[in-house]
Amino acid sequence: MKTTVTDALYAGCEAVVKIAWLNGLWLLFTLLGGVLFGWAPSTAAMCAVIRKWLMGQKDVPVFPLFLAIYKKEFLKVNAIGLAFVALLLILSANYHYFSASTDWLSFTVTSCTLLAGLLYIVALMYVFPLYVHYQLPLRKYIPQALLFGAMRPLTTGCMLIGCGFVLYLLYTLPGLIPFYGPCLFGLVSMFFAFRGFQKTEVQHRQAG
Repeated sequence: MKTTVTDALYAGCEAVVKIAWLNGLWLLFTLLGGVLFGWAPSTAAMCAVIRKWLMGQKDVPVFPLFLAIYKKEFLKVNAIGLAFVALLLILSANYHYFSASTDWLSFTVTSCTLLAGLLYIVALMYVFPLYVHYQLPLRKYIPQALLFGAMRPLTTGCMLIGCGFVLYLLYTLPGLIPFYGPCLFGLVSMFFAFRGFQKTEVQHRQAG
């Protein structure tokens, strides 16, 4: 029993260190890319590492894999990242402009913008797990992220709740943000998305 507890504690400490190390790599390479051009390839590389962990490859060398994905996918994944940045700017501008008015048109546009914002969050949660799990034409990742989110409402709901819990945890303990912040969101998104991918693949095999 003592050995089992010791092994569990060791495994837990090792996992905490690995997550902090991966989060540090995300922050470093996001900054190296000037944030605007660094966050998307860093996120894809982070999700690729987490995917290996979920596949049971606990001893995968984190830095070499992270660096390889970051360099290989830099240009392609930045096209997705910049699309999300542009969409965020449009949604933010719409909301701030129309929410200041009280007429029916402004209310309608504001409501549609909030709905679009929810779809934006769903697409953002799925797009990087999709990117590292499937090889698709670049233009299809965002539509497929929305489609998968709609087809798997339970998975999407769990993902939203999980990310909400992480947000609350980081709000309560902001000191965790530089050590675990982005990686915790990546872990939640990748965990639920990966399970959803597996279930979908099993259903497709059974249907075929």
